[in-house]
Amino acid sequence: MFLGLAAGSLAWACWDPRRRSALATFYVSFALLAAAYSAVEETKTPARSVLPVAEVLFQEQEIIGRIVDSPVRSEKDGGISFQLQAEALHVGATWLRCDALLRVVIKNPTTTADYGERWKLKGRYRGYEGTRSGSGGSLFADGPAAIRLRVAGPSFKAICYKARHRALRILCAGMDSFPEQNQLLSALLLGYRNALAPSLYQTFAHTGTLHIFAISGLHVGVLAAILIAALKMTGVPRTLWGIFLIPVLFFYIVSTGMKPSAFRAFTMAAVYFAAPLVGRRPDPVSAIALSAIILLAMNPFQINDPGFLLSFTVVSGIVMVHGYTIRRLSGFSRPGWAIPLAQLSGPRPLMALIRTIGLLALTSVAAWIFSAPLTARFFNTLSPVALAGNLFIIPLTFIILLTGCLTLVSAPVSLAVAVVFNHANRVFVSLLIYTIRLIGGLPGSYVFVRSPSSAVLALWYAGLVLFLTGTARLRKLAVFLLLGAVVLWGSGGQHPFNGIEVHKSGTSATLIRISPAQWVLATDGSEYSTARTIRRLQWEGINRLHALVVSDRRAGTEAIEVLCRTFRPEELWIPPERQGELSCFEEPGSPALLSGRPEWILGTGALSISTGY
Repeated sequence: MFLGLAAGSLAWACWDPRRRSALATFYVSFALLAAAYSAVEETKTPARSVLPVAEVLFQEQEIIGRIVDSPVRSEKDGGISFQLQAEALHVGATWLRCDALLRVVIKNPTTTADYGERWKLKGRYRGYEGTRSGSGGSLFADGPAAIRLRVAGPSFKAICYKARHRALRILCAGMDSFPEQNQLLSALLLGYRNALAPSLYQTFAHTGTLHIFAISGLHVGVLAAILIAALKMTGVPRTLWGIFLIPVLFFYIVSTGMKPSAFRAFTMAAVYFAAPLVGRRPDPVSAIALSAIILLAMNPFQINDPGFLLSFTVVSGIVMVHGYTIRRLSGFSRPGWAIPLAQLSGPRPLMALIRTIGLLALTSVAAWIFSAPLTARFFNTLSPVALAGNLFIIPLTFIILLTGCLTLVSAPVSLAVAVVFNHANRVFVSLLIYTIRLIGGLPGSYVFVRSPSSAVLALWYAGLVLFLTGTARLRKLAVFLLLGAVVLWGSGGQHPFNGIEVHKSGTSATLIRISPAQWVLATDGSEYSTARTIRRLQWEGINRLHALVVSDRRAGTEAIEVLCRTFRPEELWIPPERQGELSCFEEPGSPALLSGRPEWILGTGALSISTGY
């Protein structure tokens, strides 16, 4: 149907291309072709369905596949994790074709792993409710059950990933006693986000500052600035900078995984530096559009990826806000002021500092108002503190990236100088960790909210675009659209309370609503199910629990502490023998232990709630 409609619209457009509606018809035909592509790709073929079925029927799965990213070794337990493109699944006495992208974790590995190798793995597969970084599930295997079938052949990506590993060793030189700082630096500069501790990762996510770990314009800009300084010293003309910069920047973004934000930043930089080579002037809007077209041509399904949407939405918003501000200030004058925008760009240090702070604040506001609805949509989180937090986090991140790049540049000349830079960077990284934990601990630094609907997003972004790019009359309409989005979102998040409500989250957790504002969570404390339980509570917009009930004596200590720190229950029901294992009771605002009623724990693991609830 989609292909037929697309062919009909193309025929109509080509019948008379001079017709005014011809261009709009072309766009409609492209949308129909995209819908046809999506319909074909999302068809549940046997190769895509065999692994979820095997998860239900068998305790373990034996899979053959190829490694498609750079394997990462955990500093904590020595395990290896990587993405695997599954190709075949062993079922009974036969091998069936399998088409799935998995996150593989090998515990106690007996050998190393590299990009492009083909492996046979045997372990327990667990599917995700939705995709995570493209992966549909995870496979946990032991070292003896992981066998390399074929080594990788030479490839450009393999060369990039090996250079990334060497860069990681340089950044960690002389820093063995500071594992947390090493993990953050490798995530920030080289894209090893899986190396971050879960608690620290969660703090960045809740405070709206997780974007600093996305390889983006800030990273590309710092690296380009260092390279430009070297080119100036060697006397290379400005018009020829692109010949040297573009290959190096491309090598960097491929080495770090070529995420959407990194490729967008590279494309914009490439357009900017390549424009003088052909006698043209760079245009940021065209550069953004070009990078989106190339990325979607490579993988059209990135249009559904939160990272892709956030990256392009935020950078487009920043461009629009900066353009609107410049247009409003360029002719502004009043007694004592004479075109302040021009004055702030002069050689005076104080004026330059004020201008820098003003542009940073403007960028922070633009990024927040354009990213907040999408963050609420995908992660059910709003971070008001991100507005002020970015004023401290972004300059500190710039200093860390600059120092890290100087480490990598100086290492071939002198490893001792690189170690000095590493220890200087350790101070900056420690300050970043302290700052983010301080911000994350402020009251109201973040709240969990229900996801806004598609109508809310449409009203919000239509209002922003009309306000920043439209005429005075359209700006009045934009204000009504923005207010409508806020009212619609606020009213949609409220649902009446009609007595006790019980919500099941799988087989491991039960959420009970005992009053309009009081929730009780009963969980077995499983390490595996905790992340899913937290996602369910965030989706409900729950910020605090009345009581947390742990129904299993074997519950994971870390899982209980994560739930306590995230949702701050007023009461905590746990088996008496587990009370001494938790450290969350020593912190301010810790929950009260339920005392005098230990009989709630039954021999079968069932839960009995007293009449007081």
